[in-house]
Amino acid sequence: MTRMEPDRTEQLTIEAARSHLLTRAGERGVALEVFAQRQSSTSVQAFGGEVSEFKLANRQGVGLRALVGGAWGYSFSENLSRPALDRALDSAVENAELAAPERGAALVAWGEPPALDLYGEGLSGVTVEQKVGVALALESAAKGADARVTSVAYGGYQDGDVHGLIANTQGLERQDAQLYAMQYVYPLVSEDGQTKMSGDWQFTREFTELDPTRTALSAVEKATRLLGAKPAPSGTFPVVFGGECLAELLMLFSPMFSGRMVEEGKSPLAGRLGDSIASPLVTLVDDATLPRGLSSRAFDAEGCPSAPLTLVDAGRLSAFMHNQDTAARAGTVSTGHASRQGYQGTVSVGPSNLFLRAGETPTAQVTAGLTGVRVTGVSGGHAGANPITGDFSLEAEGFWFEGGTEQHPLEVFTVAGNILDVLAGIDAVGDELEWSNSSAGAPAVRVGALGIGGS
Repeated sequence: MTRMEPDRTEQLTIEAARSHLLTRAGERGVALEVFAQRQSSTSVQAFGGEVSEFKLANRQGVGLRALVGGAWGYSFSENLSRPALDRALDSAVENAELAAPERGAALVAWGEPPALDLYGEGLSGVTVEQKVGVALALESAAKGADARVTSVAYGGYQDGDVHGLIANTQGLERQDAQLYAMQYVYPLVSEDGQTKMSGDWQFTREFTELDPTRTALSAVEKATRLLGAKPAPSGTFPVVFGGECLAELLMLFSPMFSGRMVEEGKSPLAGRLGDSIASPLVTLVDDATLPRGLSSRAFDAEGCPSAPLTLVDAGRLSAFMHNQDTAARAGTVSTGHASRQGYQGTVSVGPSNLFLRAGETPTAQVTAGLTGVRVTGVSGGHAGANPITGDFSLEAEGFWFEGGTEQHPLEVFTVAGNILDVLAGIDAVGDELEWSNSSAGAPAVRVGALGIGGS
């Protein structure tokens, strides 16, 4: 009998690709990590009562990270045939031989991660028609909610179903599966020649929890509240940051808590571990194990188990985020914060679900006695926020308050300062946590003084 030779053109599953690569690496004595994903997604946008865009996407691939002489070499392949995988392994090894060694570089067989169900039955049995229906219902509900709605600038539905695995030649093998459904809507409203836009969104892992009408009504309310805006004053004023707004600001400055940024001298927090850097009312946590978190995961991009990490504890800097390599160089252990932008990316350090813990002040009381500005949104963060220094100058929207009473919305203005001064100046923290779609959360907070630039 002749032995059957494997089909060299056959596309393997990511599980079979992992096994093939680890076997080849073992035969060659190469230290190798395999990071693989298989994902499908749906995106639907509606405009004018019709579907304006509909996308179905499916992709899979493997990312390789070889460790040769203390140096990392990367490659990836979306062709999962055996010859293509062998070429990817060759490339990873060659790239490692060209790279500089990194102190502390190592592959680790980590302990078991926490049990975390991020899949469930959320999209089971959900039809394409139902998904389209969400997008259409969002637009219809927003347009019908108020006569001042002139159009829905953009809105729609999207979901994702992702299966991933991480394995290495040290014996690590683990898999995960996640799915989500999200809806969003941003209506344009107009009155007396003034046009404003705002919006709202909902994220869930259970399709049946989506409520298009509620999200649309909330979006319209946010937009119409901005009508009648008047120019903002210029000067230094007490400020209340809305929870979602502060969450966006915190995510912009999350790199300063990265162990990699610290060792590269790109964080203003370098050398300050254990110091008081914020108000005693501030406790900042990153927690990848939240069941409903947008960026939850049982383990990080190296397979290290996830666990809550307190970065700032009652104002004191208590930890930095680390992956295996940065932790080794800092003389500590990984905090489970290795990040990777898919199988094409390289391993770095990044947050998951970052939030400022809620306080004891009722949210309605955070603005008590305020004569100043309530900031509800910021934009321009990529150009106007510098995590190396902590400085920011951002476009903002919000409301003017007198004696604790809201007077009127403000035309677009500028807020400027330093994030560490903001955190140090917090004198009230609300008791309700709000989340941004950047996977950060915060309650409303009051800050004693901040620079405002009006028109």
